[in-house]
Amino acid sequence: MVHSEGREGGFTLLEVLVALAIFAIVAAVVLTAAGRSLNNAARLEALTLAGWIADNRLTELQLQQPAPAIGRETRELEYAGRPWQILSEVQASADPGLLRITVWVAAAEQRRNEAQLQERAVTRLDGFVGVAR
Repeated sequence: MVHSEGREGGFTLLEVLVALAIFAIVAAVVLTAAGRSLNNAARLEALTLAGWIADNRLTELQLQQPAPAIGRETRELEYAGRPWQILSEVQASADPGLLRITVWVAAAEQRRNEAQLQERAVTRLDGFVGVAR
């Protein structure tokens, strides 16, 4: 088809470049949003799993007979196909009939330092256990 100016119909190089630039910007935005969504999903999954592990450990300590001794204990386990580290700390509380329990859960790493475990913990859970007087 020939226009009245004598030019054939179609897109000019400039129009094609503008269209490609718009497509590239939209694609970059979509990929960034998808990446953030995947990161958020992975973080939420780790937080959920760590919460379950902490809750299970706290329940174990609360059901333990006799009551757990004051001190710290580090454990490692595999849960949902991942290695985890658990730090349990039992302390005296203001009430002599209760012990305070704090549980930290972190993804396992090569370095097994308890202080680092507390700093990189995915979750922390506090609870109490009654002690027979």
